[in-house]
Amino acid sequence: MTTPEPTQAQGALRGVQVLDFGQYIPGPLLGMLLSDQGADVIKVERPGGDPARSEPAFATWNRGKRSVVIDLKTPAGQASAQALAKKADIVIENYRPGVADRLGIGHETLSKDNPGLLYVSIPGFGEDSPHRNERGWEGIVSATTGTYQPYDETKEPLFLPLPTASTFAAIVSSVSVTMALVARDRTGKGQRIEVPMHSAMFSAIGRHLVKLYDIDPPDLFAWPRNIMAHQYQCADGRYIQSQGMYQVFVGSLMTAAGRPEWIEELENLYGVEVSQETIALWKDRFEKMFLERTAKEWEDDIAAARGVGTVCKTIDEWLVHPHALESNMVSEIDDARYGRMKQPGVQVRLRGTPGAIQGRAPILGEHTAEILAEANAPGRAVTFQDSGENIMGALEGIRVLDLCIVLAGPTCGRTLGEFGAEVIKIDDPSRPYDIAGNTDVNRGKRSININLKTPEGLAVFYKLLETTDVVVENSRASTLARLGISYDEMKKRKPNIIHASLNAFGYDGPWAERPGWEQLAQATSGIQVRRGGRDGTPKLLPYPMNDYGTGLMGAYAVALAVHERNRTGEGQTVNSGLALTAGLLQSPYFLDYEGHKRDEPEGLGVRGFSAKSRLYEAADGWIFFHCPNDEAWGKLVELSDFEDMTGDDDTLTESLAAVLAGKPRADWEKLINPTGVSVMANRMVADFQYDADIRKAGLIVSRDHPGYGQADHLGNVAKLSETPMRIGRPTPLLGAETDEILSEAGYTAEQIESLKLAGAVVQHVA
Repeated sequence: MTTPEPTQAQGALRGVQVLDFGQYIPGPLLGMLLSDQGADVIKVERPGGDPARSEPAFATWNRGKRSVVIDLKTPAGQASAQALAKKADIVIENYRPGVADRLGIGHETLSKDNPGLLYVSIPGFGEDSPHRNERGWEGIVSATTGTYQPYDETKEPLFLPLPTASTFAAIVSSVSVTMALVARDRTGKGQRIEVPMHSAMFSAIGRHLVKLYDIDPPDLFAWPRNIMAHQYQCADGRYIQSQGMYQVFVGSLMTAAGRPEWIEELENLYGVEVSQETIALWKDRFEKMFLERTAKEWEDDIAAARGVGTVCKTIDEWLVHPHALESNMVSEIDDARYGRMKQPGVQVRLRGTPGAIQGRAPILGEHTAEILAEANAPGRAVTFQDSGENIMGALEGIRVLDLCIVLAGPTCGRTLGEFGAEVIKIDDPSRPYDIAGNTDVNRGKRSININLKTPEGLAVFYKLLETTDVVVENSRASTLARLGISYDEMKKRKPNIIHASLNAFGYDGPWAERPGWEQLAQATSGIQVRRGGRDGTPKLLPYPMNDYGTGLMGAYAVALAVHERNRTGEGQTVNSGLALTAGLLQSPYFLDYEGHKRDEPEGLGVRGFSAKSRLYEAADGWIFFHCPNDEAWGKLVELSDFEDMTGDDDTLTESLAAVLAGKPRADWEKLINPTGVSVMANRMVADFQYDADIRKAGLIVSRDHPGYGQADHLGNVAKLSETPMRIGRPTPLLGAETDEILSEAGYTAEQIESLKLAGAVVQHVA
């Protein structure tokens, strides 16, 4: 898709005005997500502009916006900003706590004249954090949330050059502010939303936070059950990422490999304990097998057999891949500075109110005159009145049927429940039960076991649909059609239904019907190669970030669709995919233009971007050191420990490493942070699992769960002043509420028993 000129917004956020005071990545990225869905986003920049203007990715983070230059350090500038805020629906800022207040654009100030205002704060650390006054640089926040954990071959932490904390902060904020918009549709009230980058990263950690105290369940993701899910080198030296988490894919892979005689033997490895000798045997067989063909030949042969696998590609390969282009995962923008430029496509696809990239990123101050004229012109004052309706959650009264499996889809359903929806999880009684995964993504729901492959089970689904507002699933379109529950079929019975569908590769383009998981999204989009290095073995991210990000993007799409339905009464189908999220996570590098040269860090030896922004080892462990500018560096070298520290990047790295090794981490934080250079301890999940401040903030909670006792899991990461998120009930056992849900739907005891005898439903029996 090419967008040379601004387009007329047709998205669900048409008519919504956003005032974006954000800098660097998280605030601007949120503004981009809102702009892509039709909002009018005004980017407020200080004299000299957003410091991120020097980055090519600025063109992505700020596309579709208008730019106004305002000096918030002057009374006149503050007055102009306040005048604009009177007419805004949403304000975005990502300053440290207290800074916005000092600049005259704090929530209390702006909401006085605009009580319907939705005010989004994205600090590095939250107001109640002991680190609230620390600058929330990407590397600093990522270091504190286990992002830089060592890989198999390394004992040292491995730097990840992706803006994961910034991206998740923007993603969580997009969900939160759109949910607040839905709440405002009903109440007329604005509210304040806080999404610290540090808190948002916990939504990316997800199942890695789960700790089970009373049981030790089998790990469904460990060898040998996962023996086919691995990166294997092929005949051309390239790597293929295969996937065989479930038995159903054994046959397809072995068919592609021409080894049908292995099928039964491999299938027997699932669900049983297997010796290390057997695991080693199969690993050796697979390593030799994949060396028989090139990576591309394997990709094509596996696809032809309807299996799961993809070449571990570079980002440059994905940017020109036919599927990425035809599905609009890659868009082309005519940028004012870079010319024709490839960028990530629109992240969520609403089929009834399709979003679109509204134009290029603005030149600094390009729209200053027209925007300031609008501020002083009559009209468009936000005049929402308190309706008197009192709701506890934005989606209160909304019922959701959740048909999803694994992580992305269930995360979407869980998120809808956190914002007040009643979520009924439709489980398949034949699927294996992953306790850790279910604890993470299925809390707050009720469970009913339905066999949708039976006529009776399908009839139960459609009975439940009668009182349902949203259906969420993450199956291929052909799978749903075979079951008889396509969107078209649902719409016949419930015309205003909202249908959210998530998958790996999206719903347009030649790969739309290919199955896929987190590993494949990372492989095909360039993430694995970046992590492992072009000359090394591709490596996975420390957390399943595309799964969780896509689940949250699904919730964002649903909130947009609910807002649209509130306005028009119309339902629609909405989509997103793991590979779309992978593009967003790589936004600094997911671009190309004439003359662009790649020099991004990659591989297992990477510790940072430069001597002034990287991991160093202190006397008692690793720290992340970040110097944002020359002013901060000038203050640092005034300290006796850093006097006369000069030289090229390699020399500075050696000098800093030698000095920083001499004191404990806490000492360096006290000494260095007042200079404007930021230092913080690098931590793993085990380091903060029992952190009192993190538990006080509600980021990790501990509760008793039915059937397996005490468990830790993710709490709530966003704070909404009027319609707060809720954790919801503990994760149910599969089918725990089958009888209850059927009874509520009008089935008699006799009818329920008949459904059980027919194999259509299953009630969990303790």
